Amino acid sequence: MPDVSVPSRFKSSSIGLRRKLSGTGLVAASVIAAMLVLLAIAVSLRQYREEVGARGLLTAQALDASVEAQLHRQLESYDAALQLVIANFSDPTLRMMNDDIWQLLLSNIQNSAPSILSITIANAGGRVLSRQGAAIAEDFANLPFFKAQQARAGLGLLISDLAIGQQSSRETVILSRRIVRSDGRFGGVVAAVVDLAVVHRILQPMPLGPQDLITVVSESGRVISRMPAIDGGDAGMDVSKSPNFLRMQRLGQGSFTSLSSLDGVERLFRFSRVEGTDMLVVVGLGTEALYSNWRRQSALIGGLALVVSVALVLAALLLAREARLRTAAQDELEKQAMTDFLTGLPNRRQFEMSLDREWRRAARTGADLAVILFDADHFKQLNDRHGHAVGDEMLKLIAEVLVSATHRPGDLPARIGGEEFAIILADTSEEGALCVAERIRSTLGEKTLSVHGGIPAVTLSAGIAATVGRSTGSAAELLAAADAALYVAKEEGRDRIRVRSVPETNAPA
Repeated sequence: MPDVSVPSRFKSSSIGLRRKLSGTGLVAASVIAAMLVLLAIAVSLRQYREEVGARGLLTAQALDASVEAQLHRQLESYDAALQLVIANFSDPTLRMMNDDIWQLLLSNIQNSAPSILSITIANAGGRVLSRQGAAIAEDFANLPFFKAQQARAGLGLLISDLAIGQQSSRETVILSRRIVRSDGRFGGVVAAVVDLAVVHRILQPMPLGPQDLITVVSESGRVISRMPAIDGGDAGMDVSKSPNFLRMQRLGQGSFTSLSSLDGVERLFRFSRVEGTDMLVVVGLGTEALYSNWRRQSALIGGLALVVSVALVLAALLLAREARLRTAAQDELEKQAMTDFLTGLPNRRQFEMSLDREWRRAARTGADLAVILFDADHFKQLNDRHGHAVGDEMLKLIAEVLVSATHRPGDLPARIGGEEFAIILADTSEEGALCVAERIRSTLGEKTLSVHGGIPAVTLSAGIAATVGRSTGSAAELLAAADAALYVAKEEGRDRIRVRSVPETNAPA
């Protein structure tokens, strides 16, 4: 069977479109749908994560505010005690009392403020005038808090760095206030040693997760208290070089998420200053626990969405494959409906459709159009003598010769019935069609079938009809003219070519 390629302009345009719509379009639509589903879920999960973070921040703010308020109230009570001492000391009558009375007075003031371990009064030179409880030092002159109060009027309540072991091995801080004389000059310092256990007691009841923490840090970067402690004794730890502390010290108040420089745990930090001081209260919520539920739900929802999306795409691929197979089957049926099974050439149906299309094009553009009809001479005798199998082979041989003689995209060879063949030659004059027909006739005359010792090919009779200029009428009339020319060729003895022209008219197409 010859390899016949039908010219592209004679093919049905619906085939490629149908394939595209049923195959690629379906897969593309499913992929886009899957991507949109995944995108929508990703956006929803991101919003959900932001909501979880916002709730965590509210929790941290509440803890921070609670600790800050309690520390502020505690410091106010200590500050009130120190100011009471200063008020009494500033009274000339009370200042002249003996030390025993002052001891009693300081003791009463100390007892009014929990966690004060000692109260000491020092004059402008730093000499201790009176104290209740263990001594901070025999002379305050070289102590940092004394120098600070001496140098800066209006400093107010000063909280010193943490000290350990000065008061019964406890962790303590020193609170101090400046004594101002009646003439406004520096008159000394009142200092109180405060047990940091009071800070620990404030932090301890706070509800914390496994990786959460609350820390109180001094202005200089010393940890006053941390809950929970890393090693059970974080008080006094220097974090002044920590990037997180430097950031907090610069901002004073705010929140951010970062890795802890102490234990490497990522936390959501919320921090603020204790009112009236430079101390920082820092609340850190471990993000692993904070977002654990979100991670689990994201993994579940994201996994399901991915499975559904993959299933959707796979289903689309299967449907597209099925559609392609169905389309291929339909195309094959369409091809069979348009193709001669024996020779593989277009059949009469496709020939007539193509001729009608080319006729309209020629009528519209004024282009030439020619049709050649062939009839195998004495084909019935060949069948009767050698059998139908040899006859079929002869028809295939004729088809091969027709295909080999038509090379242009617009040429269409066809088998239109029995031993009858035809060729549509677009943009071809009568002379051109005659050349093609003669080439086919002579080429076939040189062929033989390699059966029964070699059987010469049959001869061909041919009839040609061609339009000249813009022609009226119809494709059927052109075909009838070619058929009439073929009839003449057969009447005149066969194995010859005859031509009939379609006259030119001035009528519009």
